[in-house]
Amino acid sequence: MSKGSFSAAALLLVSAAVAPAADVSTKKILIKDNADTTKRQVLVLSKDAGVAFADADTPSVGGASVHIYSATDAYCAILPPGANWKSPGGNKWKYKDAASKNIAQIKDGRILVKIKEDTLDYSLADNAPPGQGAVNVQVQFGTGTRYCMRCGGTVVKDDAAKFLAKDCAATACDAEPGSCDPPNPTTTTSTSTSSTTTSTCPPGAPVTPTELQGALPPTAGRFNYNLVLGLPGADAACNTNFPGTHACTYPELQAAEVACDLPSLTDTNGMTVTSFWVIDPSPSPSLTQCVDDNIGGSNLNWEYPTAHTASRGTRVDLNNTTGILGPIQPPQQCNTSTRWVGCCL
Repeated sequence: MSKGSFSAAALLLVSAAVAPAADVSTKKILIKDNADTTKRQVLVLSKDAGVAFADADTPSVGGASVHIYSATDAYCAILPPGANWKSPGGNKWKYKDAASKNIAQIKDGRILVKIKEDTLDYSLADNAPPGQGAVNVQVQFGTGTRYCMRCGGTVVKDDAAKFLAKDCAATACDAEPGSCDPPNPTTTTSTSTSSTTTSTCPPGAPVTPTELQGALPPTAGRFNYNLVLGLPGADAACNTNFPGTHACTYPELQAAEVACDLPSLTDTNGMTVTSFWVIDPSPSPSLTQCVDDNIGGSNLNWEYPTAHTASRGTRVDLNNTTGILGPIQPPQQCNTSTRWVGCCL
C-alpha cells in the first residue's frame, strides 16, 4: 500500500465550511494491514460523554467523512449521503454499506466507525519499525461537529501488520495533511441552489414592490405566528400584515430578487432581513423542511420543534444592501436557528 494516499472521492470534494470541533477520548483505534485488500480494516470506537447525536446534523443529507492519518500516512473515507443512513428511534445515526462493508454509528456518548472497503490504502508495513507512533482520526457527520480522536501514548501494538491503541485520553489532533470533508450538498430535490440573476438593483427598496411585499419577524423552524403552527400560521400572518400575500417559496424569493424587491428589506418589527428559511413549494414532507416526523407528530413541514430526529431546515442568506440571494446552505437544526419568512403575492 502507498503512503499518504487519499480516496479518489475525497479529491473531488470542495472543502466544507468550518465546523465546530471537539476532542474526545478514544476507546480503541485498530488498523490492520494486509496484502489481501479484503482483509484490511480500520476500526475506531469512542465512548465519550462529549459525543452528541444532535451534533451529527443529518448525514443522510450531508454524508460523513473519516480521516485517518499519522506523521507518515493518511487515508480519507467518504460515507456518501443516501439510503444507507438510518436513524432508528430518532436517537442515533447508523450507516451500513453492503458493498464496501463500511459501518458508522453515532449516538449520545458513542462513535463507532469500521472501514473495510477494498480501496483502503493505509500503510503499516512501510513504516515498521519504527511504526506509526501516533494515529489521528477525525470524523464529521454532515455539517455537524468534527470529532478528533488521537492515540499515541497508550499503543498496545504497532508493527507492520497491526496498529492497536486503547483507552486514549481526549487530546488535540495533529494538523491534517490535507482536506477530508463530508460531501455536504447544498441542493434540494426541487429547488435551485443559487440565484439566476446577475442584475444589479439600485440602492434601497423599490417604492412599489412587485413580488415580495414584506417580511415576518425571524422564527425557528417550527413556525408559530399568532399561535398557529406551520405554513398556515405564516400564510395567515403574511395576509394580515400584507393583504393578499402568503409565505414566499424559494422560487418566489428568486423572482423577488429579479424584481429588486429585496434591497434594504426589513421585517414588520423594523429588523434588517439577512436570511430566509427555504420553503419548498411541493406539498410533500421533507427532512430539509423541518417536517414534524416525531412519533405521533403532524408529518407537516415547518412544524418540527426539537433536534431528536433527522428533520432539519435549509436557509438562504440575503445581502441586504444589494438584494442578492446567496446559495442555499446545508440543513441545520430547526430549534436553534431563526430565519425570516418573506410575504409574496
